[in-house]
Amino acid sequence: MKLLRPRNVFFLLAGFHIVRLLLAARLPLIPDEAYYWYWSLHPDASYMDHPPMIAYLIALSTALGGNTEFFVRLGGLVLTALVLCILYLTGRSLFPEKRETSWNVLLLFNVTILFSAVCLVNTPDTPLIFFWTIAVYCGSRIMKGGAASWWYAWGAALGLGLLSKYTMILIVPCTFAFLAASREDRRWLSRKEPYLALVLGFVLLAPVILWNWKHDWVSFAFQLHHGFSPVPQAAAPKLLSYFAGQAGFVTPLLFLAFVIASVTALRAVFRDGNRTHLYLLLLSWPVILFFAVSTIRGHIAEANWTTPAYIAGILLTQSAYEKYFEASAGHRRFYIAAVVLALSANILLHLHLVHPYLPVRPEKDITRRFHDWPGLGRMLETFIRENPDKNGYFLVSDTGTTVAEAVFYTGGKYTGVDLFRPERYLFLKDPEKLQGMDAIILTHQSPEFALNAFAPHFGSVEAVGRRPYMYRGKEIVRLSVNILLGKDYRGDFPEQRERRE
Repeated sequence: MKLLRPRNVFFLLAGFHIVRLLLAARLPLIPDEAYYWYWSLHPDASYMDHPPMIAYLIALSTALGGNTEFFVRLGGLVLTALVLCILYLTGRSLFPEKRETSWNVLLLFNVTILFSAVCLVNTPDTPLIFFWTIAVYCGSRIMKGGAASWWYAWGAALGLGLLSKYTMILIVPCTFAFLAASREDRRWLSRKEPYLALVLGFVLLAPVILWNWKHDWVSFAFQLHHGFSPVPQAAAPKLLSYFAGQAGFVTPLLFLAFVIASVTALRAVFRDGNRTHLYLLLLSWPVILFFAVSTIRGHIAEANWTTPAYIAGILLTQSAYEKYFEASAGHRRFYIAAVVLALSANILLHLHLVHPYLPVRPEKDITRRFHDWPGLGRMLETFIRENPDKNGYFLVSDTGTTVAEAVFYTGGKYTGVDLFRPERYLFLKDPEKLQGMDAIILTHQSPEFALNAFAPHFGSVEAVGRRPYMYRGKEIVRLSVNILLGKDYRGDFPEQRERRE
């Protein structure tokens, strides 16, 4: 059964991307996007939170059109359009007998909430999903008898993906598990090409490794701590929350269809050795289970961390449906309902982003972070204009993403730092230039607490106001800031740790 004719799928995808282009220009940056944009002003070999690819991508797109929301997001929108093209080619490689399969895969992937999030919000997940998709495609060509040189393209995708987000490393055990499990493909384990591909990948990652070595492995340590720090909490509720997040991110019925397709495909692998389904199972479920294990051990893994798994996962879902379930009227109705529900959820979410109307409490609304940041920038510009300082100001916050929003919405004219997380600002090569300057401090803490916290860094600190973050007519207290003025910065920004050669 065709969910939609290929021509109709194409127009639907084009329509969604046009809407996303319009939203990219209209919606303010969320804090994470502003933070990565701030990196792009200071290109470096790596950063504490992530490798540098997202900063390079934003630097390229803003060089074309300036520091606007649209051009901050443009590179991500181009990459996600290319993701769909490569995903189509992967479907054609794995299922050459049915062109409709590839079109239906694009439809399924495009209507998930996860893909909409990757399109609309330009974060390290965006280039990660692009290079992961290329690696999956290269693997499909190898599995289908392509030239050994495809391994080198796979290695390049690995390296560039690692420059995007460290999660890319998971494709290595996934791919090599497939080689070990597939009798026909096990021969590659005794050939040089897969290992040379690994070498190529890590050569491309070398600048990040060198940067980490110079800075006491700060980025690697941060990610390990972020994902695996023990949390004394019962595993069952955390796992339930984790898988509920996955279902919400994919949309519930499509996630259920993915699980059913996976169980059916696994049986087929054991029954008749279906290599294609084995490949797709091992390029999806190990990622999902890896983060399930990290959830058991530490904090609940964020829903977007598993995004790469659904490249193979959606391919598996569509192919298993066509092979095993399409003949059943009941399964067809369920599948159509899953697609209609996902498409409807996507449309409702896009409309809600422009004019919030869904009956969700403002403080629980996940779209709340898209809205009131330009007002913060206007308030800061007014304050600076009315209170000029001969030495100029810099901006300070106790949250790095908040200060990045302030920098972006004041036109990128000011330096911004979080004095309590100096390792996030290793890209500032000369923080000593701030000594003696006055700072506008944006804190999410109470004024009393903030006065005591910031006082050691300045000659004097005084509270000067408060800027509530408003959404749907209500204040979001977690995003509101108290404003302090710090005079005569002492220049005690902690020294950057760097290995000397």
